[in-house]
Amino acid sequence: MHPELFVLHFADREIIIMSYSFFYALAIVFVIVGGYWALLKNGNTHKKIVCMIGSMGLAGLIGARLLHFVFNLSAYRDGQLYLFDLHMRGFTIVGGLLFAIIVGWFMSKKCNVNVWKFGDILVPFVAFGIAIARVGCFLNGCCFGHTTTLPWGIKFPILSFAHQYQISHGLSNFFMVLRVHPTQLYEMLYAIIGGVIVIIINRKKIFDGAGILFFGMWFSLFRLFNSFFRQMPDTLKITQLQYGVIYVGIFLFCFFIFLYLYRKIKNSVI
Repeated sequence: MHPELFVLHFADREIIIMSYSFFYALAIVFVIVGGYWALLKNGNTHKKIVCMIGSMGLAGLIGARLLHFVFNLSAYRDGQLYLFDLHMRGFTIVGGLLFAIIVGWFMSKKCNVNVWKFGDILVPFVAFGIAIARVGCFLNGCCFGHTTTLPWGIKFPILSFAHQYQISHGLSNFFMVLRVHPTQLYEMLYAIIGGVIVIIINRKKIFDGAGILFFGMWFSLFRLFNSFFRQMPDTLKITQLQYGVIYVGIFLFCFFIFLYLYRKIKNSVI
């Protein structure tokens, strides 16, 4: 755990660069720059790319904050978090992805873009961006897992987020920190694997949309799986069942569209 990444000195002032903020910002830059390069290489114009990535990027930030607001309403009501906070905190990745996809769908009509092909090209960078962001979570010590005795369990420092949770819930004391599942690293690994698989799918050119729909199924399935290992914050106001229903719904939605497009392509070939 290393929440403060480094300190910059300007004259008599110190600027502390936090790990969480740095890696989330790095993830955003990676997706924008990498996505722009790949889309330009695949024949998209500068205007179309800026239109799509700009609108989807803004929608992603808004969606990530809004869903976090809905899921953690009490924390915002009590003043622990703020809806219009400009700091890199209080975001939900799924909310950002969903809202970005919805806005991207509508903007593709305005920009005359094949949204499925656009998504296939962009989604590997999104996957690797998620992995980069999770490095920030791990160094910050947030999004930690349940206690475990498994050999790869992580023991965070005294008074880390995990330790504070253990003390407040009677699981530990001030002098003892229990090992927890490194759920941040689970998601980082899963996102990387998913991104690599999408690249392979794109090269096989199964059909436009195969890559992004596969990643939607892959990532939602993992988030459901990882929820059984992650220690959900006390501010989260939905149950484990409700949390699971969301990801099952996303998985099924992507699966049936994938199946529909696959059969459509197959029938057109025949």
